[in-house]
Amino acid sequence: MLRGVAASLVVFHHYSLVLKDYSHASSWIINSGLGKVGACGVDIFFAISGFIMVYTTQRKAGVSDAFVFVKKRALRIYPLYWVWSTALLALWVGGIALTSHHYPTGFLVDSFLLIPSFNGHSYHPFLDQGWTLSFEMLFYGVFASAILLRPKNSRLAFLVAAFAMLSCLSILLPSNSGIRYLVSDHIIIEFLYGVLAAEVLLRLPAVRAASWMRSLPFALMIIGVVALLETVKLNVSDSMRFVMYGLPALLIVFGAAMRGSVPCHPLLVYFGDASYSIYLTHGFFSMAYGMALKHFSLLTRLPADTTIIAAGIITICLSSLSHLAIERPLTRLASDRKSPPTPENQPTGSMSGLSSLCEVSRTSIVSR
Repeated sequence: MLRGVAASLVVFHHYSLVLKDYSHASSWIINSGLGKVGACGVDIFFAISGFIMVYTTQRKAGVSDAFVFVKKRALRIYPLYWVWSTALLALWVGGIALTSHHYPTGFLVDSFLLIPSFNGHSYHPFLDQGWTLSFEMLFYGVFASAILLRPKNSRLAFLVAAFAMLSCLSILLPSNSGIRYLVSDHIIIEFLYGVLAAEVLLRLPAVRAASWMRSLPFALMIIGVVALLETVKLNVSDSMRFVMYGLPALLIVFGAAMRGSVPCHPLLVYFGDASYSIYLTHGFFSMAYGMALKHFSLLTRLPADTTIIAAGIITICLSSLSHLAIERPLTRLASDRKSPPTPENQPTGSMSGLSSLCEVSRTSIVSR
């Protein structure tokens, strides 16, 4: 469920940006800064990813497990990303979308591989949402080295040291290097927040069972939400995002995980499972709406707040259909059908087919 909420926040954030650029109608969501805060959905995703990776690989160690881990992560991330990147490429080649942009072949190749490449104004790939997946794949790669090398005490300490070393070594690369941008961006710390949350929960099972802890998860989540809302009037820079959005995201994820196993409505679980599809495909809808606003001035007169909410809900519902029509079949093709349906063998990740964090138990996460 939490992943579905995070994806939805990103959708509403992008629609607020579209309406801000093209609509003449006054918007409380935009003017109050609430639409801007929707970007925190990405930060919640990253914290979830760090948490899930620790929980689902507790018994994993060695070369074989590290290889299987990377293989599963790549098969989970790339196929659906390639499908929608190819769809966008077809629209661009056909002169339907992104007609004012020029993309060199090298940039397109890097984009499909999720290797950051400077495109003149940012390091975002051809399919813009893919910028977060570049960080995901970096985290998976470094996490795989933790599985491979089997650190004795804490994976968190190993990961902190590994990312710190990579950041220092990146100074040797050119200033516009995509790899330098990737390993030196502070947002990577948000994955470590999730790792921290998982390691704390794994080490404190008795404390979590104490009666006085029952209200703590709700308190943490409420504090996290309030902290995010407090940023509405602030200019959250990229360099401070890991603090302003990342720490509240940690509190929300930590609190949700502490609640333990809680039943969720099937619809909420579905939107959690569909979060990756929603995230990748919603940009097509917001882009189409932006083009409609440019060509039909009457649309710019509609109530902006109503439009953001209505368009966001419709987009979330339609984007989720990609999960049923494309993502699930791709997952079946990519998965090992001989593997038993255990948490360790199921696809995981902050933007892949995980169950809701409502289904976190004391010792495992049920991923179906």
